[in-house]
Amino acid sequence: MTKSRLLFLVPLLSFFAFCSAPVSAVQLEGIVLSEKGPVVDVVVTAYPDYSSLLNKQNGIRSTPGEKPGQYRLTVPEGKYYLVASGNDGSTPLFGYHGLNPIHVEEGYRWIPLVAMPVDHAECEPGFQGIGGRVLYKGRPVENSSVTVYPLTDEPFRGMGLFTNTVPEDGTFWFDLDPGRYVVIARKRNGGGAIGPISKGDLLCYFSGNPVQVPPAQSCMIDVPCYPRNDIDAFLAEDATDPRGKKEKTRVSASLREVDEKDSARLLAGDIRRPAFITGRVTTLTGFPLSSLYISAYPADGQDLFQMYVLRMKTEHMTRTDDKGFFRLELRSGSYYLVARERVGDAPIAGEYYGIYEGTPNHSIDLQPNEIKTGVHIIAESIMP
Repeated sequence: MTKSRLLFLVPLLSFFAFCSAPVSAVQLEGIVLSEKGPVVDVVVTAYPDYSSLLNKQNGIRSTPGEKPGQYRLTVPEGKYYLVASGNDGSTPLFGYHGLNPIHVEEGYRWIPLVAMPVDHAECEPGFQGIGGRVLYKGRPVENSSVTVYPLTDEPFRGMGLFTNTVPEDGTFWFDLDPGRYVVIARKRNGGGAIGPISKGDLLCYFSGNPVQVPPAQSCMIDVPCYPRNDIDAFLAEDATDPRGKKEKTRVSASLREVDEKDSARLLAGDIRRPAFITGRVTTLTGFPLSSLYISAYPADGQDLFQMYVLRMKTEHMTRTDDKGFFRLELRSGSYYLVARERVGDAPIAGEYYGIYEGTPNHSIDLQPNEIKTGVHIIAESIMP
């Protein structure tokens, strides 16, 4: 080999050696729990994206941990969908981490998962869509919010395609086009359908996701819930308590301080919204209404407000304070402003509901950098 060729190959080989350098590995450990305690013979798999999870491809499988129900998993630094599979006697179990996809960095993480019985949608001829119940320990979860996402909405945060507030009986219904959908519900103890998930709030994932909606068929499902970071509330009275001497160390290495930012699109600063609306919501007699949702639905190209708008997806939402005041940051354009107690579905009897009436077609126009103040919306309780 000539000297000139050798001089050429040295930097080239150095380049390939640099490119093939190993990526930092992250050590994950955790435990998988059912209501009865640790799930024996459990396997946790880390998938790089939701498509891989559905197809069961490109997953990294765990090895057993030091105690029953525990697992060990070594993965390169990155984002992963963590799911668990196991069984409780003859009952197959499935666990989906409520913060998926989880971003893991170099170091060590203790990540527990909750596993629920595997379930499937029951579809039969009828109204086309998905319906069912949101349940915690077999009981209806009233005032939770249930969201349906198309697969293109990965990672399934925010208001999704539609979001409904669940009434006292825990039921919900979505009219949908044929297709595949992911159904996730959440119950925030502080109320509301948006915002971070905190300790004790309920996370609810249907194990049969995605639900395939055939033409002219109704698909019914039960969506089970579990509380975030609250083992005492979740475990049954006769369950095996998995906590031991290492509990404090594991808590410090867990995802306890990581919030699920499913309102990220509402709060993110990466989208510039140079226009502002401030105002107040009251009853006809002037009584201020607190904790109402204020939603701004794009009205460009529409001559008049239509009720179906309430079921549309919007990124523009806030809530009134204890004196009924609100503030919205928006892009310039035309909007319908709606004040109500629920989101995502049609108004129901007893609900406070109102729409901006400052123009004949109920829309409000915003110019770039414009600030509109003093916007008044009157909301009244809907009669049966």
